[in-house]
Amino acid sequence: MIIRNLIYILQSENYIAKRFIGYVYKHLAWWRLQKRQKITWTKKAVLIYALTMILFLAILAVGVWLTHWWAVIIGLFLIIILPWLALLALVIVWPIDYFLKQRIFNKAKKIIAEKKVVRIGITGSYGKTSAKEILATILSEKYKVLKTPENINTDIGVAQFIIDNLKEQEIFIVEMGAYRIGEIKRICQIVGPDYSILVGINEAHLERFGSLQNTIQAKFELPVATKKISFLNFDDRRVMENYQHFKINRMMGVKSEELISEVAVKADFQGLEFKLFGIVMNCRLLAEHNLSLIALAAVLAKELNVSAEEIKRAVGKVDYVAHRLQPIYNSAADVWVIDDSYNANLAGVMSGIKVLQRAKGRKIVLTPGPLVELGDKAEEIHKKIGKLYAENVDLVLLIKSRETSYVQVALKEQGFDNYKIYNSTSEAHNDLKNILQKGDTIIFQNDWPDIYF
Repeated sequence: MIIRNLIYILQSENYIAKRFIGYVYKHLAWWRLQKRQKITWTKKAVLIYALTMILFLAILAVGVWLTHWWAVIIGLFLIIILPWLALLALVIVWPIDYFLKQRIFNKAKKIIAEKKVVRIGITGSYGKTSAKEILATILSEKYKVLKTPENINTDIGVAQFIIDNLKEQEIFIVEMGAYRIGEIKRICQIVGPDYSILVGINEAHLERFGSLQNTIQAKFELPVATKKISFLNFDDRRVMENYQHFKINRMMGVKSEELISEVAVKADFQGLEFKLFGIVMNCRLLAEHNLSLIALAAVLAKELNVSAEEIKRAVGKVDYVAHRLQPIYNSAADVWVIDDSYNANLAGVMSGIKVLQRAKGRKIVLTPGPLVELGDKAEEIHKKIGKLYAENVDLVLLIKSRETSYVQVALKEQGFDNYKIYNSTSEAHNDLKNILQKGDTIIFQNDWPDIYF
């Protein structure tokens, strides 16, 4: 179990040695980490697990043979250095992993080169999954569309997905994620995007990127690699202010206010109504920030000869992305739950609270923070969130985490004392039966992986 926990942490940190060692020695109780998520048992994970186990047992056996009664002390010492044994296993596996990855990359490149498929890349600090789902729904009105699943947005994941799934589709939409400069570029070298969408840039994963400038550099790798047209979200200030610093073949800045008008919010979390291309359209999505994504997707779809009527039909079919401002009504309890547990950025938090304002009864938020990997911006941003809660929410339920104290301080500074702190997610959820009343609306904002508690 101890070694399994190490592999889980190593995988959660994307096999980055510095972050892995930093975590295990900062959290000395890593060995009893409660895993709400699970290890993905890839060949790489299995090899590292097996090698770590072999190294541990081999050193222990030699130690017992040489020292006999000192075996207990040797065992304790091995547990302390166990993370380094896992890293040694990672180093040993690296050449094999690199060779196998190159084979997969080359095979994926060959397959996609042989297909007459329009390739579209989507990236951004936020909103890329929602943009992908909206675009795929619209283009499916006219074409056979293949899109990467939500959890596949890395070079190896995309390459393997191409090998397993790219057949006779006409359009291939790829969500591209990154934690470092160069990662999106590598995905583009596999996919060779014809078109792309850059949704937006913010402080998400700032701790990993090192600086906001590095984030900007990384996200613009997609427009730079795009062969035909890159559609940039000019509703996002950082996109609009930085695109001129990059050599983009051809781009189109999209501002939703220039395309979308007469926006109306429907009652009881039933979605939005608006006019686009002179036609009244309806969608189930709750947040008005989705209008930027719809505008981006619609303009790209028009470029691919999808008609306004087909776009209207598709927009009406767009479904909620699970755990992203997904409304759930419990008729027996007369309680609305807004599941926004996959939100991971300040703009998303603000948008979620704006949606919560439509509630008729008490407005409640349940959160563990709610943002991670903000580096030295963590305190500043979480205090902003605490102030936002104090001004707009009736009751705040906090799950204890590294960032809870910042939110708590901001609540107190605003004179807001209607909050409660729990030690774990399960404790908070178990107490909801005692908290919720008829007519309440509660929003779940973010659900951190175990490694962030």
